[in-house]
Amino acid sequence: MTAPETRYVRNGDIAIAYQVHGSGEHDLLFSGSVASNLETVQDLPEASRFFERLERFARVIRFDRRDTGVSDPIRDDLALEAHAADALAVMDVTGSRRPFVLGALDGARSLAVLAATDPGRVAGLIAISPTARGGPMLVPELREIVSAAITDPTWPRPLLEFWAPSLCRNPESRRRFERYVRTSATPRQAERLLSMSMQSNVTEVLSLVQAPTLVLHPSGAMLPAEPVREFAELIDGAVYEEIEGDAAVVYGLDVDWLAERIEAFMTGTAPKPASNRVLATIMFTDLVGSTERAAELGDREWTSLLSRHLAGTGAAIVAAGGETVKTLGDGVLALFTGPAQAVRCAGVITEEAAALGIGVRIGIHTGEVERSRDDVAGLAVHLAARIMARADAGEILVSRTVRDLVVGSGLGFVDRGEHELKGISERWAVYAAE
Repeated sequence: MTAPETRYVRNGDIAIAYQVHGSGEHDLLFSGSVASNLETVQDLPEASRFFERLERFARVIRFDRRDTGVSDPIRDDLALEAHAADALAVMDVTGSRRPFVLGALDGARSLAVLAATDPGRVAGLIAISPTARGGPMLVPELREIVSAAITDPTWPRPLLEFWAPSLCRNPESRRRFERYVRTSATPRQAERLLSMSMQSNVTEVLSLVQAPTLVLHPSGAMLPAEPVREFAELIDGAVYEEIEGDAAVVYGLDVDWLAERIEAFMTGTAPKPASNRVLATIMFTDLVGSTERAAELGDREWTSLLSRHLAGTGAAIVAAGGETVKTLGDGVLALFTGPAQAVRCAGVITEEAAALGIGVRIGIHTGEVERSRDDVAGLAVHLAARIMARADAGEILVSRTVRDLVVGSGLGFVDRGEHELKGISERWAVYAAE
């Protein structure tokens, strides 16, 4: 296989490297995990054979996620939603309207977020050894393994011996794969990615994945089958299959068989029509003490102040990539595709309100919503409103779902405990954005 040309697309300030090869009837977007380098993956015979096999039936689109391979290194914003946004940017620039998406480990987790957030853009999800949640609770010794691997002089050998033991038994295969991983991520970059993988949690997201889903897991892998099966069970209609092998990385498996299984899934499954059920982040804002402040200032001055506040709020929402659904008196209801966007936007809104001498409280939750032309509905909307109602002036409160999804973004939160929310049957954990 001739190495395709590497090109770049910008997602905000970050340059994302991508390649396109093959001309099959279907598009297949492939997201690697920690190990991903478009320029050196061709040195792996297993990878070249895999890509050649995929080209028989698909136009293959591959990219290096931010902070890996030949994409831009970064200092912050390493959340799942950022990786999903990187994938979407690559889809847009390559004209891929509705590809099948393929990912392994946490790469599959971020693609699941994309499928839930924008169901009209994903024809099907193929996930290899994915888990809904990461970390030591799945493999108790994993944190120690990662800590030892990133400081070991032989990096990344200890990690490869865990993720792909049979691949490492052949000295030449191990040498090639070690070199590939070293060109994919430095120890520091790998630590950041693996930390996000071990802490993030998408259990409340997976039920919103509408795309046909195939979950594959090697029966001999060090990662237990139970959490991978849980990932599949949380997606309506997902197919779970255990396959031969002991590797949790694609190129350590039987790539010929894997390509055949992917082809059967892609060519034999008709994409579901997308509905108006989507994953979204809901933000409510409300001014505290507005009645008293209006009486203090008088109608004309208060109306002017409120107009300035709402205009600034709307501008902040647009700048963050959100959408104002409607204005509610002296507050707004807004939607975002990702929770980190919403939390950062909320910080801007509270600062600008404080500069105007007014206090705004904000509540944020991520969940399933039902969209219509000019409104949004669903339990998630009520949850966001109830969370906002518990906030004080200048405070941003979020649900546990928001906190779990922004792991790796650099955002900090303070536990505010569990609360009974009016009209909600169960208690909900609430956190304050720092």
